[in-house]
Amino acid sequence: MIRLQNIEKVYRTDTVETLAVNGISLDIAKGEFLSIMGPSGCGKSTLLNIMGLLDEPSKGSIRIAGQDVSSFSDQRLAKFRNEQLGFIFQSYHLINDLQVLDNVELPLLYRSSSA
Repeated sequence: MIRLQNIEKVYRTDTVETLAVNGISLDIAKGEFLSIMGPSGCGKSTLLNIMGLLDEPSKGSIRIAGQDVSSFSDQRLAKFRNEQLGFIFQSYHLINDLQVLDNVELPLLYRSSSA
């Protein structure tokens, strides 16, 4: 279902280079549950953002549902996320002016086919 191979993520500024994720490879089968634990600053959120296609790795490859997503455009990634992935964020990222049900329903409106 999800395959990461040799994933690295480097954040760069003019003076500092920070290696957030280094050489991660893993396979997650359909229906499998995974727990990611570690101390603050060890790269957990970065890894989850890469797995969720919210951030792209500096190196390595990602396959989800048998598809290599590395060549997807931003628009295709957004469509893929909408149709194939689900997120539960720690901070909910809700639109304050909408009710909870409307916030949950909103991504479904962006799908080209009915859910």
